[in-house]
Amino acid sequence: MCSLLAVMAISSVHAETVEESNILKGFLTSGTVSFLTDYYSRGYSQTEGDPAVQGFLRVDHDSGLYAQLFASNSELDIGSSIELDYYLGYDYLVNDRFKLNVQYADINYPGADKSLPDTDYEEYSVAATGTGLLSAKDTLNFTFYYSPEYFFKTGKMLRYETTYNYPFAEKWTAYAQVGYNQFSSHAAYDVLWGTDQEDSYYDYKVGGNYNYNDFIFDLYYVDSNINKALSSADDAVIFSLTKAF
Repeated sequence: MCSLLAVMAISSVHAETVEESNILKGFLTSGTVSFLTDYYSRGYSQTEGDPAVQGFLRVDHDSGLYAQLFASNSELDIGSSIELDYYLGYDYLVNDRFKLNVQYADINYPGADKSLPDTDYEEYSVAATGTGLLSAKDTLNFTFYYSPEYFFKTGKMLRYETTYNYPFAEKWTAYAQVGYNQFSSHAAYDVLWGTDQEDSYYDYKVGGNYNYNDFIFDLYYVDSNINKALSSADDAVIFSLTKAF
């Protein structure tokens, strides 16, 4: 009788383990923790030139669906010292050299001053990535971003972005990125960037990285033509150290 109960107990544990394994089957988690000398994104510093610590967590499913979470300190003078973003997306592999992507992003600044116009916003994007253009592992990516109501409720914002990555040696990669940002009006641009003389700007990044045992050492140069009177839009050389897991 005791032997029978023991077998039943072991079988029950095994069944629960198999069921749990089946539930988790097809999912893959990954993430990074990074230290940067400056959190510079889309043409301006979001930390006023100060260092940043960032975390990134992603869950992928075999179907191509994924969810992401991104967190970073920030200094945007809006009453919040953190950026917290949520992403949902889908990767579709057309073949072994071409991939399509659609993504939804929810950008948040917890604790932001409620007397200000809404700082949180949503963004949608579509992207196409090709591999093996000039070498076996180089990539060229085109991404289009659309926000129906951008930061500070300034109306729609469009961003067109192109990124090229070229592995030129084992564990070494060079890259370049160019972005063009279009805002709803000159008045909206004035709210965001302190001048009504423009309604769009470009930004770019050029750099390289070295990957050693899941540690990524990155060095790059960034600049934009937002408004040179703004110190946050000055060009910069940035170093980052990322641990992938």
